[in-house]
Amino acid sequence: MSYQQLLLSAREQGELRRQERGLGKRERVSRDTEEDTDLLTGKGIAKKSLIPSREKQSTESELDFMSEYFYKLQASNIDLKSQIQEALERANAEPAQKEPKLNVEKDKSSSTSDTGTRLKIELEEVLGLEDFQAAAIVGNLAHETGDFKFMQELDPVVPGSRGGLGFAQWTGPRRKAFEAWSSQNNLNVNSYEANFGFMIHEIQSDPYYSKIIERLGNTKNIDEATEVFSKGYLKPGIPKMNLRKKKSRVYLGK
Repeated sequence: MSYQQLLLSAREQGELRRQERGLGKRERVSRDTEEDTDLLTGKGIAKKSLIPSREKQSTESELDFMSEYFYKLQASNIDLKSQIQEALERANAEPAQKEPKLNVEKDKSSSTSDTGTRLKIELEEVLGLEDFQAAAIVGNLAHETGDFKFMQELDPVVPGSRGGLGFAQWTGPRRKAFEAWSSQNNLNVNSYEANFGFMIHEIQSDPYYSKIIERLGNTKNIDEATEVFSKGYLKPGIPKMNLRKKKSRVYLGK
């Protein structure tokens, strides 16, 4: 099954789970790669656009329409030229100043990563989860990987072993399965696609992990969801549950 087929199948199963829980169909989130038909048709153009709406001026002639557009465009160009000129004059008049160095350390425990933000959105869409349930998964995985910075376990718990690998720090047979699946799909084990794809594959193909996602879908709050995913899917030796819950709440925006 290809990566795209896998996601399509998972979306269908996610919608079935939502229907079983009495929830409505989830609308797909628009991606940057998808065409914005509102912009293509002209409906998405801002009200202050230089291009006047043909719908509002259906009674005017084509000549009036083009004349109005020409005069607005001309006025805009004049205004733009004056702004550029003023900016150049200020730049020449004012001495260059060095940008001050800031000594501010960011609180990493209260920040999110682009990977985690993307993952939360796609987990909601593909698995049919609520926002807090998806945030619980991401918070757990962020805890495992230092907010998705370290795909390879830095200090393996089992001496002499290769340790965990990937979003879920898969170890032993699960690590081998992850590496094999990635290789079969020509994906780098450090890539987002490999990690997200394998997690969906594992949830779909293994009845045990499918049950965990069903249990997750029945949770009522972020703390409960974080515990269900941690205990069922990850099974960490030392959970540090408070830190996991804190990270999950960050991705929920609370």
